[in-house]
Amino acid sequence: MIAIPTSWTPGALLKLETERFVLRTMTREDVDDSVVAWLANPEVMVGLNLPRRRMTRAQAVRWALSYDNATKFMVLVCAKDSGEKIGFFTLTIEGAHRTAETAVVVGAQHWWGKNVVAECRAVLMDFLFDTLNMHKVIGRPHGRNMSSIFNYKKMGFTCEAVLRQQMRAIDSGEGEDKRLDQLIFGMLRTEWHARKAGEAA
Repeated sequence: MIAIPTSWTPGALLKLETERFVLRTMTREDVDDSVVAWLANPEVMVGLNLPRRRMTRAQAVRWALSYDNATKFMVLVCAKDSGEKIGFFTLTIEGAHRTAETAVVVGAQHWWGKNVVAECRAVLMDFLFDTLNMHKVIGRPHGRNMSSIFNYKKMGFTCEAVLRQQMRAIDSGEGEDKRLDQLIFGMLRTEWHARKAGEAA
């Protein structure tokens, strides 16, 4: 049984655990060559429909530290047994409406297809709903990110909308305008708790 903190102070470093992984606030020391390489890998960034980001380590550190650990989180995922850095989640909190948005990058490609996202997102959902008292969590994958769509469906999120041709594909060539749909997935706190109760039964 994984314990979720019942209270947390905005700005404090976050640390959560699953059976296989440790999730913790990305710090200056965490931003090493492997993290910089993820951002520069087009196979990794295409899942977010973002261009590869050729950053120096100093630039990547500034980017990571722009997350204030209060309304915006960058949460590093590490293997519990080896400490290997695997990827990161971002969480964006809208406090007035008690909603949160999640996104994820699995940078270590040999971990693709090994249930990293579902296992880690579950503990983040517990934190968002039970510690931060969020009412709803959403995700907004583009229509070509089939692994992300699969994970949202697997976890019981509802596809609430499809924004047709919402995004220009990052791999559009000169003079091209390839378009991508964007899907809006949502999970209410009551739905998450009901799902967990059903699994426990």
